[in-house]
Amino acid sequence: MEKDTFPVVVIGGGLAGLTAAAHLAARGIAPLVLDADQLWAGGRLSGGEPETFDYQGRTWSFPSEHGIHALWGGYVNMRATLARFTQTQVLPSDGEEWINRWGRDVRFIEAGSSVRSRWLPAPFHYLQLLLRPRFWGTITPLDFLSLPGFLASILLTVGFDPILEKSALDGLMMKEYFRGWTPNLRATFIGLGKNLLAAPADTITLTGFIAALRFYTLMRNTTWHPYYLPADAHTSLIQPLIDAIQVRGGKVLQGATAQGLYKTEQGWRISVEDQAQRGMRTVDATHVILATNAPGAQRLLMATPATMTEAASIHFPDSVRTTTVRLWFAKSPRDGVAGGMFTGDFSFDNFFWLHKMQPEFRAWSEQTGGCAIELHLYGTDTQQNETEKLLLIRAVDEIQRAFPELRGHYIHHAIRRNSKTHTLFRVPTADSLHVQTPWANLFACGDWIGFPSPSLWMERACTTGIAAANEVIRSAGGEVFDLAEPPTPEVVARTLEAVIKGGRRVFGTPIRGLNRLMRRRQK
Repeated sequence: MEKDTFPVVVIGGGLAGLTAAAHLAARGIAPLVLDADQLWAGGRLSGGEPETFDYQGRTWSFPSEHGIHALWGGYVNMRATLARFTQTQVLPSDGEEWINRWGRDVRFIEAGSSVRSRWLPAPFHYLQLLLRPRFWGTITPLDFLSLPGFLASILLTVGFDPILEKSALDGLMMKEYFRGWTPNLRATFIGLGKNLLAAPADTITLTGFIAALRFYTLMRNTTWHPYYLPADAHTSLIQPLIDAIQVRGGKVLQGATAQGLYKTEQGWRISVEDQAQRGMRTVDATHVILATNAPGAQRLLMATPATMTEAASIHFPDSVRTTTVRLWFAKSPRDGVAGGMFTGDFSFDNFFWLHKMQPEFRAWSEQTGGCAIELHLYGTDTQQNETEKLLLIRAVDEIQRAFPELRGHYIHHAIRRNSKTHTLFRVPTADSLHVQTPWANLFACGDWIGFPSPSLWMERACTTGIAAANEVIRSAGGEVFDLAEPPTPEVVARTLEAVIKGGRRVFGTPIRGLNRLMRRRQK
């Protein structure tokens, strides 16, 4: 048993943990980061072994990763983290296609630039799609019968902030949002929900969907604007954060899994399985920041005598698996934007043209005339368990349906099945794990951790990572980092929100009705 002592140990080397550690190191508090992966830190932004294959007499090599991730308009603390510790300049999306399929009928529209146009203010900016001729080909006269239900759902979203109100309404699912909607319009927004929350439709909660709509699009036009990293996530983000930690005296220990926590007079003792040293060791720390995924945090806290009693009453969110498929073709697609989403009868949920985003894929396109695309599958366990051959057949078929000019030009593929660690988002409530935990000198961060911020995913990971670091910095008498607030809602959305919330205080609807519905469902 080898023992070391550090001022703070960060358990977990994903985006949240590395963000916390980098901010600690920047204030002269050298952390130790424990990451379970022996080769690739970064959690759900981790890299992987390069994908190589031979084509036209040469060997091609491409970086691999968990999957393409976008920085949206409200990712203010993630942008601040990039500015502090990296040289990375993100690239704005030129638009987002929405491709819908019913049977053999496939229709598409570039919708992203319309949604964030400033002709109509939020929350009515989706009506700007009516100004696009292609949009009229994606709807039917019957869809206009959805207008009352659509407006009721929008007003519910504007006047109800689940994260601020700490209201999860467990038991009510996303399908309740679409009461009174026609199947066509419902399918489009179900696809939107799956893409915003990266989960199968039947697992998305009503409040999770509302929180995502509020944060990403409904309260302000410009928040619906994705930006992309200029290279793979490991090169653009994860390795620069590791370098920023280590150059300031911190350490990142890979292949190290925390097995237990023990309270000491000075703070905490962590037992660590060190794969690199092939043995167990203990690490002493004044402070601990827990930055693992929800299953890992639950396992560790429930196995620790000092935390298991309180941990038994904490609501840990579930997790899901995801799959990414990359396809290379010998021909380029029609002119269009860098990415978009699939709805309707498509199995896959979104797509990204890699040759429009990353240098290695761009070189491939320039030198061969071909293209490369990445697809994400947020499907059920049945879909995730399909064989690689069946997944490939589905992926190639669906891309050739959406882009028929690529038919017959498939060259190569790579499939990455991501483990069951992606958070199934649940609105944090009083019984969730928060940045300030019930235990002294133990803090938490991650995309599932409670904190008074409307942010989701990478922005919540960075926000809570900075917040957890600030707690340690404050206890050491240092200067804490400012936490940026997301963009405020636009005037019309803000006014409607105040009016609806005022009406709720007087009449108690519609949330009281949702609560009654939830109780009936639970019975």
